[in-house]
Amino acid sequence: MRKVALSMAFCLGCSVATNAATLTGPITGGERGEPFSAVDVAKLGYVSEEFFIEGQANTYELVEGTHTPDGKWESKPSDNKAAFKTRMLVVRPSESERFNGTVIVFWLNVTAGFELGNAAGESLRGYAWVGVSAQKIGIDGFPQDPQGLKTWDPERYGSLVHPGDAYSYSMFTQVARLLGPDRHKDSIDPMGGLDVERLIAVGASQSANRLRTYINGVHHIEKVFDGYIPFIDFGRVTPFASAIDGERRRSNRASIRADLEVPTIVVNSETEVPSYYGVREEDSDQFRYWEVAGTSHVSVPRPAEPSSGQNWLAYSPVYNAAIRHLHNWIKDGVAPPKMPRIEVNSESQIPEVVRDDHGNAVGGIRLPDLEAPSAAHSGFGIRQEGTRFGFLYGTAVDFDKEKLSSLYPDAETYLEAWGAALSRSIDEGMVLAEDAALMRDQATQWATRLNVEEM
Repeated sequence: MRKVALSMAFCLGCSVATNAATLTGPITGGERGEPFSAVDVAKLGYVSEEFFIEGQANTYELVEGTHTPDGKWESKPSDNKAAFKTRMLVVRPSESERFNGTVIVFWLNVTAGFELGNAAGESLRGYAWVGVSAQKIGIDGFPQDPQGLKTWDPERYGSLVHPGDAYSYSMFTQVARLLGPDRHKDSIDPMGGLDVERLIAVGASQSANRLRTYINGVHHIEKVFDGYIPFIDFGRVTPFASAIDGERRRSNRASIRADLEVPTIVVNSETEVPSYYGVREEDSDQFRYWEVAGTSHVSVPRPAEPSSGQNWLAYSPVYNAAIRHLHNWIKDGVAPPKMPRIEVNSESQIPEVVRDDHGNAVGGIRLPDLEAPSAAHSGFGIRQEGTRFGFLYGTAVDFDKEKLSSLYPDAETYLEAWGAALSRSIDEGMVLAEDAALMRDQATQWATRLNVEEM
């Protein structure tokens, strides 16, 4: 063992310096003996390892003007520099033959006061996935209620240092350079010798906000990523000057710049539609915008019995498809399909989603549970006392027996309509064939459980 990192976190390999940062790992030890948010992926033919990265990060600033709504910002690295030490969680195929050449670099979300995000679904079908601790709250937590990495395992993560979120964009870039095709493979290689060909940056919700800022203000300087997927994205950006020391200030809205030279797919649920409406971009040779009707920012499993509650219709099949499409778009030049947007009444003070006779959104990407409806879905939940996030869960109100029986005389009729809708979703490229079996099983279980045939 050539190096021991601080706070009893141990390096199984060693430490290697690059032009941008120093890499240490794989990291072991600590009170809990495993990385935060680690998932058992060995049965899927994957390896999960954690690494620390330390060096000097810089901030960015506008050359002139403001953070304009069109996203076409002229910016540059500033003279502000600070030391940092952060971590990344690498989930990669254990065998090089299974790797497709694409690394998903995921900006971990810190809205809850701790990091959210893990490898799942399409990202475990031949890709490598890397979660990056880019923001201060993820490491230190909120001052009033610290739940960050240092609190979760002070032995393992006590040596991490975050100078403030203004430096997060530089930190994210430096981590990416340690993963890409031009990385140094001597001594420590977090990718285990895999032949990396392309990097895709991904961020959800609050992290999509950060990623949108990165796309508009940093990409044209650093040019480290080959494509982007911001998802469940409210269309907001964080001005560079408002991102110091992890402060939370009201963010502005801005489109993704139309002159971006790498492809981007934005995948949104119904929840984000009113906020995003004013900065909706046109589809182009390098851009796609997808809205999944009926879905919400956060979804829950469908209840066992008919109910009125939080929304159980998830956008995740479309997110999985977006990863596949972006990979193929970059690798083979095969552009993803253009899809209709959700219809909006823009004459009201706040743009409103137009709804059909069932109470479901009109237009947009329509998954089988909306095309063969058994409930009224909304992406807009109820703000509840004691929670900041109730509105993100949406609502679902199951149809009563009378309405169900008028739509579907028996389970066979329902499943036939639902199956036809699934086939259309696959043909459209909005659902991957690999996800169809689980979706079909869930629909079949629901039809049997609710005894549709006797209604």
